Amino acid sequence: MDLDVIRRGLDALREYDTDLDLFGAREHRYRFKPPLDEAALEAVETRIGVRFPADYRTFLTRLGNGGAGPYYGVHGVRLDGAWARFGLFPFTEEWEPPTDDEDYDDVMEAAFEGLLPVAEHGCGYRSHLVVNGPAAGQVWGDWTCVGEALAPQAESFGAWYHDWLEVSLREVLGERIEATVRDETGWSVDRRLLSLLPPPLADGDEQPAVKVLRLAGRAYLALYERRNSDARDLLAQAHAVGAEGDHEAVRLALAEAVLLREEGGITDALTTVEHAIPRNGWWLDRSLLHRLRVELLLTQSRLDDAYAATEEHIARCPNDDFGYVRRALLRVLTGDPSAAEEVLRADAPLGRGLRSAGHPRPADRTPIALRLRARRLAWECRRWGHTTDAPRFDAIATG
Repeated sequence: MDLDVIRRGLDALREYDTDLDLFGAREHRYRFKPPLDEAALEAVETRIGVRFPADYRTFLTRLGNGGAGPYYGVHGVRLDGAWARFGLFPFTEEWEPPTDDEDYDDVMEAAFEGLLPVAEHGCGYRSHLVVNGPAAGQVWGDWTCVGEALAPQAESFGAWYHDWLEVSLREVLGERIEATVRDETGWSVDRRLLSLLPPPLADGDEQPAVKVLRLAGRAYLALYERRNSDARDLLAQAHAVGAEGDHEAVRLALAEAVLLREEGGITDALTTVEHAIPRNGWWLDRSLLHRLRVELLLTQSRLDDAYAATEEHIARCPNDDFGYVRRALLRVLTGDPSAAEEVLRADAPLGRGLRSAGHPRPADRTPIALRLRARRLAWECRRWGHTTDAPRFDAIATG
């Protein structure tokens, strides 16, 4: 296990998945429990009659006795001595439970000899580490609660953990890169973290919808790295595959509009967005289109049109904080920062904070909504050349 990569990866996930949207993150919050000392671990191993695989031992003693990891997090080991000794796990290949065996209970008990549960998937599914038997060291997935297989998931605990980390980083950093390229946040992504990502997956036999979304995601990474020609090639490949559903079509239109904007084609980008808005995409897709339309109108200094588009954004996407921020921003851009503050405060109770800025979700989120929107508004003021108004909203953001 590469402990440096794991620590840097977890730091990145904590920083960028601020809403804890990744599956299971609200359980483990990307934190480890305190690690075990070597003597305590050896006492457990002596008691249960097995020595754990080296990579799992490293995890327990160098990172934590459970915590951040796949699904709802990695289990630690129990120190209370309540475990039975582990027998031999009998399988080396996928196994399906019997359906009509009169000795079903005995068969199932024997099947789980030598397995240490290391993660809960939910709904009764689990991952187990094989600690005794010919497959020792491997991680196996358990779907037997619904009559499905007990099957290998990874060759080792370390490989299982690193696979989760890479997939998680790809998802979280990919979303943040897309948002940064679309100029929806005042954040960026540390380019050094991109080295943690494995190369893009080779094109396979995935469904066209999946392939279109993957190509669009790679186009955003190319845009982030200022490789516009590569982005255009990737989007051309996506168009060649064809977007069958509204979700894929809208995501492709968004990426195309951002590329046009980066190339200076603001009018063409706006046309692309306007054509995509009537499509019945997902709720987040609709919000992203409205955000980008207002930005493009502001770029063209069409304040009246931007005001009308902002009000439409709020009407169509009432839970999206960005619409309320832009409503206040337009007061700043027309020379009335006092009115902007009034609007900001009046709007604070509205909306539930659709993917806004990493807020908790209390019953009354007015105070935190106000601070988060003020932080974004201060950034928007600087972005649009009203730097002298930004401190007013910075003060609100810091409470």
